[in-house]
Amino acid sequence: MPSPRLALTRTYLAPSADEAPGGGELPGVADVSAPREVRSEETHYDTADLALAASGASVRRQTGDAPRGWVLELPGRGPRTHEVRHALGRAVRTAPAALQRLTWAAARGRTLGPVLALTADATQRDLLDAEGAVVARLTTRRVRARALVPEDSLAQEWAEWQVEVVDGRRDLLDAVTAAWERSGAEESDRTEQLRAVLDGPEETDPVAEGVGGDSAGAVAVGQLAHDVSRLLAQDPLARIDAPGAVRALRGAARRLGGVLRSFGPLFTGEPREALLAELDWLTGVLSAARDAEALSERLLADLDEEATGHVAGSGVGDPAAVAERLRALLGERHAAAQAEVAAALDSERYRALVAALEAFVADPPLTRDAHRSARKALLPLVADAHRAVKNAHRDVDPDGEDADVPAGDPSADPLVRLRRAADDARAAAAAVVPLRGDDVEEYADALKALADVLVEHEETVAARAVLEELVPTAGEGAFVLGRLHALEEVRSAVARHDLEEAWDAANRKKLRKWMS
Repeated sequence: MPSPRLALTRTYLAPSADEAPGGGELPGVADVSAPREVRSEETHYDTADLALAASGASVRRQTGDAPRGWVLELPGRGPRTHEVRHALGRAVRTAPAALQRLTWAAARGRTLGPVLALTADATQRDLLDAEGAVVARLTTRRVRARALVPEDSLAQEWAEWQVEVVDGRRDLLDAVTAAWERSGAEESDRTEQLRAVLDGPEETDPVAEGVGGDSAGAVAVGQLAHDVSRLLAQDPLARIDAPGAVRALRGAARRLGGVLRSFGPLFTGEPREALLAELDWLTGVLSAARDAEALSERLLADLDEEATGHVAGSGVGDPAAVAERLRALLGERHAAAQAEVAAALDSERYRALVAALEAFVADPPLTRDAHRSARKALLPLVADAHRAVKNAHRDVDPDGEDADVPAGDPSADPLVRLRRAADDARAAAAAVVPLRGDDVEEYADALKALADVLVEHEETVAARAVLEELVPTAGEGAFVLGRLHALEEVRSAVARHDLEEAWDAANRKKLRKWMS
C-alpha cells in the first residue's frame, strides 16, 4: 500500500464561473504561472446506503487529464485530508480490496460499488515563490455530477474554487481564502456537496432509544456513543498510520474504558466486563505503536540538539551516527508495532469488539440506577472516580523509590496506576460537562495536567531503557547515549517534582464543589 499523502486544501463554492482570484500580496508568493486546462472524470464508489459519504470519506476511480488511478480520501483535522492512491487496474465494478479494507469502519465489509459519476473541467494556476518553486495551486472547476442510481437521475452542476498549499503553509492558505470570502465565496464541504447529489439519508442519533433523555443512563450512553463514533472515525486513519491517528484511536478506547469503569453501577456486570477486557486488549496493541513513535520523536530531537554543539574529531562520539542507529532501531519497532495495529484492526476480534460496542449503545444493559436523575446518580460516581485517583496517589512513594518498575508489567508501577485512574476520572467528568459546565471543564483540565506529568515520567523510563540497550555496542557513541540518559534522569526528577503540584491542583476542594 502506498504511503498516504497529507493535503492541505480548502474548497469554496464560487460566486461565478470566473477564475479563482490569486496572486497579489500573498505571503511567500512572487509569481503566478500561466493557466492550464485540465479535465477529470471520476466515478465515486460507496455502499448502497452511502456509508462512506456519511463518514466523510470517499473512494473514487479517476481518469482524464488528472493523475489516473484510485483515490481514497479521508478527512483530517481542519482543512487537512489524507489521500491514499492505488493503481488504476481493470476493475470497474468494485473498488480494490486494499481500499475496501481501509474503509471497513464505515462499510463493515460491504462491497463498494459505483454510485456517482462526476466530470470536472478545471483551470489550474500555480503560485510560485522567488525561486520558482510551487507553494500553492489554485483550481477553478466547473463540475457536473450525477447519481448512478436510479439511472434517470438528473445531473447537478456548480462551480468551485480550490486552493492546495504545500509544506504546511497555513498562513498562505488563510490569506487566499480570506480574499475569496471577501469576494462572496462560501466554503464548501465537498462531501456534503456530493451527498446532496446522491440525496443520501440523514445521520441518526446513535444514542439508544428508550433511555430517558435526562436520566443517568442517557448521559452515560450518550458519552459512550460519542466515543464509539470517535473510535470509528480514527480507524481508517490508524490503518494508514496518519500522524496522530493511533494516539487518537487509543485515546478513544481509553475514554470508553474510563466511562464503563466509572459508571459501572449503571450497567449489568457481564457485558460491561467483557467490553472492558477487549478495550484493554486494543489499548495495549495501540500503545506499542504510539510509544515507539513518541520515543522516536523525543530521542531524535534530543540528538539534533547534541549535534548542534558537537565538535568533529573530539573523540566523544558523533551524535549523527548515534541518531542513525537509534532511528533504525526505533523505526523497526514502530514498523513492527504498526503491523500489529493493522493486523488487530483486520482481526475478527476487533470486529467483534466494534459490534459489541454498538450493540451495547443501541440496547444498553441498564440497572435500576440508570433511570435515576443524571445529577443524583452520576455526580456521586464522578466523586468516586476522584477518590480512586486519591487512593492511587497514596500508593505513590513520595521519595521516588517506586519510580523505575521493570518493563513488562506496567500495572505494577504506582505511577502508571495513578495515570490510569486520572484518565478514568477525566472520562467520567467529560460525560457530565452538560450538567455542570465550566466547573467540570476546569477540573478535567487539571486532571489532564496531572496525566501529562505522569506520561512524561513514563516516557523517561522507556527512553532510558532504549538508551541502555544501545550502550553495549555503541563504541564512542556511548558518551552521547550517556548524555541523553542523564537528560532523561533529570526529566524524570522534574516530573516527580511536578507531580505533587499537579496533584494538589487537581485535588483542590474548590475545584470539586460541583460534585456535591
